Amino acid sequence: MKNILLYLSLAVVVASCSKDDNNAQQPSRLTGPAVTMGSGKINSWVALDGQGTPTALGFTISKGAYDNLPTTLPATTYMLELPAAASTKTPFNHLMINWNPQGHEPIPIYGVPHFDMHFYMVPMSEVMSILPYQVNPGPFDNKPAAAYMPASYVKNPGGVPGMGAHWIDPSSPEFHGQAFTETFIYGSYDGHVTFMEPMITLAYLKTNPALDKAIPQPAQFEKPGYYPTHYTIRTDADGNQEIGLTQLVKH
Repeated sequence: MKNILLYLSLAVVVASCSKDDNNAQQPSRLTGPAVTMGSGKINSWVALDGQGTPTALGFTISKGAYDNLPTTLPATTYMLELPAAASTKTPFNHLMINWNPQGHEPIPIYGVPHFDMHFYMVPMSEVMSILPYQVNPGPFDNKPAAAYMPASYVKNPGGVPGMGAHWIDPSSPEFHGQAFTETFIYGSYDGHVTFMEPMITLAYLKTNPALDKAIPQPAQFEKPGYYPTHYTIRTDADGNQEIGLTQLVKH
């Protein structure tokens, strides 16, 4: 009888430990507040593994969000807060999604309806206080140390108020005779890297692409944290679309 009781006690302990271990290893996803876009919504998220390490972050575009978008200028801006787990463990703290119904300069290349999807590493208040280049050119022209930008990237002339300076990869297909569908931009302001930016056309997104693309990497990182090495586009069976910075690595 004593042996039976001992066996049962051990079985309960083992089962309890197994249950706790399984719970501890379950990945999770935390979401930020939703914002209305078109006839749908968008919201940010961060994915964590069982140890609470961030593995990806991004935003979800619900079915219908591409319907009834503004068709006239100026561009429409959607600001998304990131969950706290993203801002404490990665360098990113908010997203700025810009809908450009008529594209933007250079018009021969980027003059088609598209989204600029800025993942910012500086507070929203600092970004919104950036003045036009003509008013205060110094911070736009103050480049980060070369090691903090991918070697292939070059800075565009000037800069955009409320955003910063934009850096492009001249080897991207749109600069070599191919139609612009998606590309990846870096941003800076006053000597610091301030954002990463997938830039994607509406027409391409409507094809429901399954994209998993490597992000050009700098040699060094100014801020400690988890940084993405890929970005992805995924569409689920319900028509919701995810744009994510993925395969995060600690630097």
